[in-house]
Amino acid sequence: MSGAFEALYFSPLGVLSNTFIASTSDDTYYGSTRLDTTWRYSDQDSMVTYSAGDVITGGLNWTRPTRLGGLQVQRSFSLRSDLVTFPVPELSASAAVPSTVDVYLNDAKRFSSSVGAGPFDITNLPFVDGSGNARVVVTDAQGQQVSTESSFIASSQMLARGLYDFSAELGFARHGYGIDSNDYDSRPYGSLTLRTGATNWLTMEGHAEGGADLVHGGVGAVFAAPWSGVISLSGAGSYHDGAIGEQVGMTWETQMRGFHLRARMQRSFGSFQDIASVTADKRSSTDGILLGSAAPPKALDQVSLSVPMPFDRSNLNFSFTNAETAEGDRQRILGLSYSRPVFNDSTFSVSAIKSLTDGTVGIYASLFVPIGKRISATTSVASQSDETSVTQTVSRTLGQQIGDYGWSVGRTQSENAINSAAASYRASAAKVAARVDQRGSKTRASVTVDGALVAAGGGVFASNRINDAFAIVDAGAPGVEVQHENRPAGRTNSGGKLLVPNLRSYQENHIAIDPEDLPLDAVVNTTRTVVVPADRSGIVVNFEVDVDANAALVTFSGPDGKPIAVGASGTTKTGSEPFVVGYDGQTLVENLKASNRLTLTLPDETTCVATFQYKPQRGKQVSITDAICQP
Repeated sequence: MSGAFEALYFSPLGVLSNTFIASTSDDTYYGSTRLDTTWRYSDQDSMVTYSAGDVITGGLNWTRPTRLGGLQVQRSFSLRSDLVTFPVPELSASAAVPSTVDVYLNDAKRFSSSVGAGPFDITNLPFVDGSGNARVVVTDAQGQQVSTESSFIASSQMLARGLYDFSAELGFARHGYGIDSNDYDSRPYGSLTLRTGATNWLTMEGHAEGGADLVHGGVGAVFAAPWSGVISLSGAGSYHDGAIGEQVGMTWETQMRGFHLRARMQRSFGSFQDIASVTADKRSSTDGILLGSAAPPKALDQVSLSVPMPFDRSNLNFSFTNAETAEGDRQRILGLSYSRPVFNDSTFSVSAIKSLTDGTVGIYASLFVPIGKRISATTSVASQSDETSVTQTVSRTLGQQIGDYGWSVGRTQSENAINSAAASYRASAAKVAARVDQRGSKTRASVTVDGALVAAGGGVFASNRINDAFAIVDAGAPGVEVQHENRPAGRTNSGGKLLVPNLRSYQENHIAIDPEDLPLDAVVNTTRTVVVPADRSGIVVNFEVDVDANAALVTFSGPDGKPIAVGASGTTKTGSEPFVVGYDGQTLVENLKASNRLTLTLPDETTCVATFQYKPQRGKQVSITDAICQP
């Protein structure tokens, strides 16, 4: 048995997390390996996150992040979900009279609004990541249209003008991650990464890192234009043990008429080093660890091209990779893939790769056929190194709703046939999956349980995996339906509480309860609320339902039998909220006793006194119709 665990402790001062792997076997009764232990605090106002413990250094496309044990301060744009960080083009036009404006991006309608006479600007449009054409159509009341077109480019690699991003770390490099729990380099190192939006078409980058025996730094620039696409340039240098090294890189990405091209080139010269290489684990392969080259590659070239076919809905993709390690080992790989939809929403795809270094060829082809909404069948053929296998699978996907299930059966035909069957079920407390594989005379079976255990809000709750934030909803009574974003999330337990997972951190989450499920004598002020939890934290949502309110619907009348005037008010005890009499002399009065004497203030500022008896009836609405208010 083995398991991967994450323990979280959250408070207003931040989140303390610890991840580890635990296992038991015939040879070892219990063994565990610590992975990461980190305290993290996020300041939403400044969009800055502070971390202490095991961290990963910030990085750019031309740097290599490293695991450190130490401190980290970094910008976290994810704390502001409403903030668009990359430059969004602004569209402008003019209307002679009040009109309707429609905006089309790559022939898809993305925006519509009414505008007044005169010039106008359109900002914060939902631009896609890429380039294309934007068309603004202005239509007046008579139906006359004026259309203007312009090209645009939007890239998440860019920062909007005036924004800046940073990440700073100081600590000791981690060794043997996933193997050793507490192995750190004895030498301290630091790292600093900066990005800033100089203009809406130019983003500047900088990176520096080093320690007692390393000095490393570099600069880069990313600029974008509709005619050129997105181009990234970088240059860096290092000094280590008396040796100097350099690295240069360039990336070009463009999209035009459905074609998508990405090309990358990186070269290093001399003895170019970074924290990852100078702190690399020196253990040999005799320790059971397979190590590759720790130094940055001497050469890295990557080219990919996606081409839509004009005669059908198919797509053709080319790729080429050339990599050379610091030791001179070289690999060149050529790839080709093709996919297209066929009958009844089925999909056919084929891909091939060839190593230009040793001539090895691999081919993979598959046919995906949907059978209804959740069931599908897949047949695939794979061939490599004179070995061919055919796999046939029929499966039903597992949904996200509690009580859902999935399954699959398959057979792989090769030199040794493999038969397999799997099933999964999503319970309220966890996801449970089982699998059986049979190959020749050998059979292997496994069971997996994936879930979470939460102690918060005065209770302990079991749930499916929680990847972000969650809420403990207190509805005050058992069996009350709770909704998250107008979708059923479950019913409260015997204590009147329910764990609602999968809330979005630092965003508004709408939580509601169904008042029809509450006891008739319960009192609740609101049934809907909006909460904004922190990252990987929980929040208690208490609807303050009072099932012991000792409340009754009381009808007040005067000595003449006529209802007390609307707007009269009174209280049941000192300091309590006053009640107000409504139509027909009726109002809901809380905190009643067996014998009650209430003073009411009438709209004309005169007073009267009502005396009546009260007897609670559990689960029922008590009505008192004979409360006579005497002057």
